[in-house]
Amino acid sequence: MNIEQLRDFLCVAERLNLTLAAAQRNTTQSNLSKRLRALEEYLGRLLIDRRSRPIRLTEAGEDFVPRARQILAEIDMFRGASTPWSPNEGGVSIVMPHSATVTIFPEFKERLSQALPGVYFAPRIANHDMAARMLTQSEVDLAIVTRHPQVPIDDDFAVFRCADIATEQLVIVEPIGAGEAALPLHVSHPLTYIGRIWQACRSDLPVTEEVPHGMAADIRAHCIAGRGRGVLPASLIEADVAAGRLATRSDTGGLGYRLSLFCAPRASRRARRVWSLAAEGQIAQSR
Repeated sequence: MNIEQLRDFLCVAERLNLTLAAAQRNTTQSNLSKRLRALEEYLGRLLIDRRSRPIRLTEAGEDFVPRARQILAEIDMFRGASTPWSPNEGGVSIVMPHSATVTIFPEFKERLSQALPGVYFAPRIANHDMAARMLTQSEVDLAIVTRHPQVPIDDDFAVFRCADIATEQLVIVEPIGAGEAALPLHVSHPLTYIGRIWQACRSDLPVTEEVPHGMAADIRAHCIAGRGRGVLPASLIEADVAAGRLATRSDTGGLGYRLSLFCAPRASRRARRVWSLAAEGQIAQSR
């Protein structure tokens, strides 16, 4: 087993399409399949059900997703301690919710690279309350924070000016042809900020049970596998809707929110420059 096989697997788990995953991994579908089978042989488990259309993760595959993420996260953290973009060597430390790492943050970095080349980030993941404490104590330089008019943000954020960097919308997704059938509803945990947005602005749906999750990617995986509806950021499932893997419902009023950038009191000079560019509107959202 090697690291690239883990990245291959997580890419397939995200896309549930070997052709799209192979393109994203810059390889052929045949090579990708060989690497996935090598990983399965090493683990002694089948991770992907290739007989289904679209393909699905097996139960073992679903169980392995968070483990694979954790392995890669720990490796990246270890490497980050010695790379030139670590906080100790000039990198900008930034904290954000997990959902932002797969939706807003990659696009934000791309826009920033055009306005301020050479900036590197050391990202950390934390929930809303933890991010507030880390920011006020200057444990990080910057924080990306979710904000909704009906859900108060932590009091610790009140002393800081914020710079809006993106807008987002929660949408309700469901398997194709679900109609009005009662299904499980997969949502973000109510202790997360996005989960609190849903609790404040929820829509009436035909639901058999409400299942909380810690990560948006897990909600998406359950929905694509046909295990119910889900409440997710629109940018996370745009490709799935376009490819016909998921459908959206129209009853999503009041679920729009903003993502804002906050700067710590003792942030690095480069971090303050990033915040200033955002406050001046020079890192405009492209969509």
